[in-house]
Amino acid sequence: MVLEAEKAGVAKPKTTRFVEPTSGNTGIGMALTAAVRGYGCTIVTPDKNSDEKMNTISLLGAQVVQTPAMAPWDSPESFVSVTKKMLAEDPNAISLDQYKNDVNPWTHYEYTAEEILSLVPDLDMIVIGAGTGGTVSGVAKKVKERRPDCVVVVVDPKGSIIFDEGRPNLYFVEGIGGDFVPDVLDKSLIDIIEKPNDYDAFNMSREIIKKEGLLCGGSSGAAMISTIRAVKKLKLGAGKRVVVILPDGIRNYMTKFVTDQWMEAHLFKEPPEREFMWWDRCISNLTINRSVPLVKEQCSCIAALAAMGSENSVALVINDEGFFKGVLTKNSLRSEATNPKKSGNIDFKEPVNRHMIKTYYKIVENRGNPTIGLASRILDITPFVIIVEAYYNTNNKTQLKGYIPKGIVTPEHVLDYIIEHQNKL
Repeated sequence: MVLEAEKAGVAKPKTTRFVEPTSGNTGIGMALTAAVRGYGCTIVTPDKNSDEKMNTISLLGAQVVQTPAMAPWDSPESFVSVTKKMLAEDPNAISLDQYKNDVNPWTHYEYTAEEILSLVPDLDMIVIGAGTGGTVSGVAKKVKERRPDCVVVVVDPKGSIIFDEGRPNLYFVEGIGGDFVPDVLDKSLIDIIEKPNDYDAFNMSREIIKKEGLLCGGSSGAAMISTIRAVKKLKLGAGKRVVVILPDGIRNYMTKFVTDQWMEAHLFKEPPEREFMWWDRCISNLTINRSVPLVKEQCSCIAALAAMGSENSVALVINDEGFFKGVLTKNSLRSEATNPKKSGNIDFKEPVNRHMIKTYYKIVENRGNPTIGLASRILDITPFVIIVEAYYNTNNKTQLKGYIPKGIVTPEHVLDYIIEHQNKL
């Protein structure tokens, strides 16, 4: 895309700044290309994406701007809208816009597909994830020209609405899926749609790593579990040639699904068994900090700091109905105010919903039987855990309305309980 922009005279080294919306991997490629070819670069990406991606992009010299992951694509806070605003403000800025740029699928038509078909000319099925839609559209078009009967399977994670109408829901798999349908996506080329959930995707990734030695990312697990399901649906027999594109590596997720505690915190993996007498006791036995202030989404940061006072470093953010929306901490505000790669010189009169922290962990007290052992495991990777209670619709007990915050658990709470109860039945 960069080379084609240069040929067209749109991109000029040392003058042009690329401003690109991305889930992260194209962002790394753009930042690398900009560094090598002498461009400025700003990557705009949802804040659910891994710190490893953001650190890599930053190390390559690009500016990183993160937006709320759950902001609708057409809202002013979405990564698409923020990109448009930045482009309007800088006359030297351009976006290659991988979601609309025809060079995206064309590249996969000319190169990725040719590489696959040169190695597996008698292809019976191919499985590809959908993010921008460029890979699946470009590869599928060439494959269908050469092998009309080849089955094209697209992988779109549960929570994404690219192939599923409705409101998007937060999902943790990165690099595939989305909350709008990209222009470059040609749905007419798709034969089967598979929508794996996070649990299946991450556990399959770990299986691939353990059994095949392929250090792949979560989207690769989503692709593999989708392959197995599609093969079973079609009852493909022995001798069929199936290609699965594993689109991501392990490097970007060392603090996410690679970590046992992260998997346990999100209920994708059971905590290990321990013989400690206190380990399997319900988390409700813990004395938690219930004095953590609750602040409304539109409360100013300065008012939230006043509510924290000297006794608390954390405030829990709620909406008008009292449902949990996020977390504000003194440390995150300090970091944001002193980091020029973020906003810098922040206005503490702004509402807290613009400054909530990206990563936090919560335990739902009335779902399953969360244990003190689980809390202890999560506290290996975070300074506190938020305790919430699930609140369901009165007329439909399966419809979740939101979470009511109860307080936080810190390492000190667990340690105090251990000291008091470790030798008691």
